Amino acid sequence: MKRCMIEGCDRALKAKGLCSTHHQRLLRNGNPNIIRKKTKKEPKQCQWINCKGHAVSKGYCSRHYYIYKKLKLYENANKTEMYEAGATASL
Repeated sequence: MKRCMIEGCDRALKAKGLCSTHHQRLLRNGNPNIIRKKTKKEPKQCQWINCKGHAVSKGYCSRHYYIYKKLKLYENANKTEMYEAGATASL
């Protein structure tokens, strides 16, 4: 089985003569030898009033995102019902 062309790497080939790790680095950085360290982002606070939790998605903590998502579903369901009622009333 063929091996990665990077010196010191004995992993199997994936594409372009590189193993999976080095191929991903080539695609992301343009160079298979560059290793980028992940930077930690400053945690954002939840947008909900008086909540001190850390934002997870769409600016809300996990508890308030769940509520936000349910409210959106409820709101969209009401719009659909109103649209359907309006469409049948015009017939």
